[in-house]
Amino acid sequence: MGSVDVFDVQGTAAPEVGARSARRRRPAVPLRPLIVNYTGFHTEFTAPRRRLELPTGYVTLVFTFSEGLWVTRTEELAKALLRPASGAMISGPRTVPAIGVHAGVVRGLEVNMSPLGCYRLFGVPMWRFEDAHVDLGEVLGPGGRYLTERLHSLGSWAERFALLDEVFCARLERGPAPAPEVRGALSRLWADSRSLTRVTAETGWSARTLRARFREQVGLSPKAVARVFRLQHALGLLAAGTPPAHVAAVCGYHDQAHLSREVKSMTGLPPSQYIRLRGGLPPGSVLDRMPGRVSSVMLSG
Repeated sequence: MGSVDVFDVQGTAAPEVGARSARRRRPAVPLRPLIVNYTGFHTEFTAPRRRLELPTGYVTLVFTFSEGLWVTRTEELAKALLRPASGAMISGPRTVPAIGVHAGVVRGLEVNMSPLGCYRLFGVPMWRFEDAHVDLGEVLGPGGRYLTERLHSLGSWAERFALLDEVFCARLERGPAPAPEVRGALSRLWADSRSLTRVTAETGWSARTLRARFREQVGLSPKAVARVFRLQHALGLLAAGTPPAHVAAVCGYHDQAHLSREVKSMTGLPPSQYIRLRGGLPPGSVLDRMPGRVSSVMLSG
């Protein structure tokens, strides 16, 4: 499988009593163009905690080894307590926030991957992952239905990561290859989210065809992807202390009011509250799921 990179991530949160530990590893070399990392996590707090999950443009697959974890859209938080997550759930690319709630003690493992990686490995249209709960037997075959139990039964994170490498490497040639035009458009939109018209023209496709291919292979329209990428650039600058008016100008918002509306719409927080809760952490910090992105903000319990 080649060399691996392993990172230990540990944190505590005051004034609560408790801690979160995590074991993070990059996947096997053949999987690295598709999967960002694996993270085994174990949290022990004396009270429930809430974590705001922000749009990143990536896909997160979570295997839960214990009860007491709920994930939902913010407006449905009250209902979430009636729908505990169990087994496995997947969050595809989105333009709205979600909230993860756990009862204080929870163990599990998450896989962060690009949408094109998810499309290649699972072999189903990305719009299927709008619902956070998925039957792995449907997308990974009969063995997928028992993958959570197999992972849980192993004695170490290293063994679990090795099993994931085995499962995903076996699927490298099974799924459809993403269109080069979609891959190139994603790269150019990340570099400049304001260039949607130019990016569409460079694919040689009509806007309608590009939307259909993005819906299939990314899960969002090109316009929605551009919104997410622009938000990510803005969140990084805001957390670094850049004045909002300058952020709006640099990132291509019409004005500061437009920036504020977009941040509130896509994160559930006004910029001032996001800045306060983020505490100056840069993208890819210990709080985040993947390098270079602002994925999470800790909320009060």
